[in-house]
Amino acid sequence: MWAAIAIVALVGCNEKEVGSQSCPILCPEQSVTVKDTTLDAVVSDTTIDNFPTFGAAAQLVIARAGDTLDSRGIIRFDSIATDFLPVGYPVDSARRPITNPDSVNLLLRVDTLHSRVSASFTLDLFDVDTLVADSITAALIPLFRADRLIGSRTFAPGQLLDTIRVPIASAALLPRLNTNARLRIGVRITSAQSAMIRVGGSEGAAPPNLNYKGAPDSGLAPFAFLPHSNTPPRFASAQSAFADFSLIVIGVSPLAPQTLGVGGLPARRPVLRFNLPTNIVDSSEVIRATLMLTQVPNYSYRNTDPVGVYPLVLVATSYVTDPFRSASLAIPMIGGVRARYPKYAFTDSVSMFPAGSSVQSFEVTALLREWRLNGSFLQRVMVFRVADEGFDVADIRFYNRAAPVGLRPRIRILYVPGNGRLTP
Repeated sequence: MWAAIAIVALVGCNEKEVGSQSCPILCPEQSVTVKDTTLDAVVSDTTIDNFPTFGAAAQLVIARAGDTLDSRGIIRFDSIATDFLPVGYPVDSARRPITNPDSVNLLLRVDTLHSRVSASFTLDLFDVDTLVADSITAALIPLFRADRLIGSRTFAPGQLLDTIRVPIASAALLPRLNTNARLRIGVRITSAQSAMIRVGGSEGAAPPNLNYKGAPDSGLAPFAFLPHSNTPPRFASAQSAFADFSLIVIGVSPLAPQTLGVGGLPARRPVLRFNLPTNIVDSSEVIRATLMLTQVPNYSYRNTDPVGVYPLVLVATSYVTDPFRSASLAIPMIGGVRARYPKYAFTDSVSMFPAGSSVQSFEVTALLREWRLNGSFLQRVMVFRVADEGFDVADIRFYNRAAPVGLRPRIRILYVPGNGRLTP
């Protein structure tokens, strides 16, 4: 492909001369110099962790894979009913306290398309209410213990439906009704083999429900409560983020020296900053530019499943100094800017396997041209993310700029020097 483009660029004037009488006047005997160069153009690179932002996930990941992955769910019901109206009583009658709740269960809506179970699995429910900082992983993990178990159910693989229920012991709910009237549940999965299920969260359209009846009477309609958190106090805007969330006990392994990471659980985004010669980017005609990243094989959980890696452009201005905030604002090259260029000028995504070790290429011709033409891309930075960020455990790694020569990120550019441009 590169050779074909080079040939077209070199003989383009001759083709025009054959097809147009004006070409000899516009470019008489003019030759064009096309240069092909590869640059170590990355001046800084880093990996930013913990995407998506806390509370922004529409699903919870509940998974276990030996000692390589352990993700649990925290679901809070801080507003639940403590009394009920008996069947047949007028609506203005005195309500009765709930002293014997019935049919207590946690309803979970499962994303069966993206869940993975190959053997029977058990969902255990724990009371994870605590007075300490109850969003800190180190404080929550010890609460997943036998004396706090409040419900459990084992499922065969074929029983993983889009809606499942896990029963909760009535005796476990009753003390909560008599004291602070809230129930905070930790969900853990166990299986003889690797297992992962994704369930709807309160930020999405299919949140969990806590269900129970006020008394063991079939005539009573069950209560159904959505996740809700009353903490952190005095910060109502942040409470929705704490209503339910994934608790990552064991996630992506630390990055080795000289590497960048994208994806995993919690997800990572690598950020690359470029410094390209001005005589190429600002003064020449870039015909084609390709960013090349060399993969580091990663044999972690689900390393044989492909994952899409998306290049993003940085739209945050230099006034945004927080690296996480800046990376979270990166977007694909879309809209009117993207429409100005042919399809080959910018790669939308590349599918790759975590265990791969090849050189992965991203076409960035459009981006280099925008860096020269468009003031909104003044920061010469690229960010990468995986397609299913925060939910897919696939973990892609690349060598960074500190790696040996030949493995570092580099850009190959085919260009016509500024003093060699045609002006037909």
